[in-house]
Amino acid sequence: MKQLFDETYSENRTLWYAYFKEIEQPDLVETISRIIQTDLKTATDILNTSWIFYREELQKDALQEEVRSSIMVRLVDGQYYVHYNMSDFEFVTQREVIANRLQQLKEVLEK
Repeated sequence: MKQLFDETYSENRTLWYAYFKEIEQPDLVETISRIIQTDLKTATDILNTSWIFYREELQKDALQEEVRSSIMVRLVDGQYYVHYNMSDFEFVTQREVIANRLQQLKEVLEK
């Protein structure tokens, strides 16, 4: 994945990446984990770090507005928080798959 931005404000760092193909991508958890571990090696004087990983595909919601899903990871006080912004279509069709992948990612990061 290509890094889009790396911004540090005060003691908070946020990194944005593009793009992952789909949540069921076989190497997704490993790729994100590797990126996070690499980014943490370059962190100095940072208290909190957040990562945003954008999905490549735009989807239309029920209002016909375009939605870009994203995986968000935040590291605060040694604790990882993992979240997924999803379209209504993904919620209806893939909520369980998404929840499972996020749990896998959290477990890998906490090792």
